[in-house]
Amino acid sequence: MNSTSLTPDSISSRSLRSLPPLFRRLLAAFLITASIGFTLGTFFVNHTTQATPSGIAERFRGSESMGLDLDALPAEREIQYEKSPGEMLNVTHTHILALSLLFLAVGGIFSLASGIPLRLKSFLIIEPFVSLILTFGGIWLVRYHDPAWGWMIGVSGALMAGCFYVMVSVGVYQLTRR
Repeated sequence: MNSTSLTPDSISSRSLRSLPPLFRRLLAAFLITASIGFTLGTFFVNHTTQATPSGIAERFRGSESMGLDLDALPAEREIQYEKSPGEMLNVTHTHILALSLLFLAVGGIFSLASGIPLRLKSFLIIEPFVSLILTFGGIWLVRYHDPAWGWMIGVSGALMAGCFYVMVSVGVYQLTRR
């Protein structure tokens, strides 16, 4: 086997800093661009739910079903309509597919970060996948079971975002330092 083949030993001995400069710039550009897109998504969630369990419940159950008087709402307040099963499936499948690929890419890059304890690195890489299931499973529980599940969506979403931003920050730092 030649020295450039990928074996478990050759991969584990790699670090972000040891990658070729052009590849490091490519990965850093990806991480920065992906974090902009992810951040815009968090702004959208905040805009549509006010980042509260009751706002999350209203987003999927509808303003009326949450007991709000639509005529009494301020003019600038957006009315939320109950999501149909088709809308729920669309939101769920597109987010799970897209975010799982994003977390695969970011986690793969982060797996090459140096100086991070293995247990912490493993948690940061795996946790977003767990939160992805909890968050998007949670919207079904909010919509069809009980609005109180909104707290789980908030906690899992915050954990998912926190892990994502730590991995991106460490990755960009190590990719852009000599």
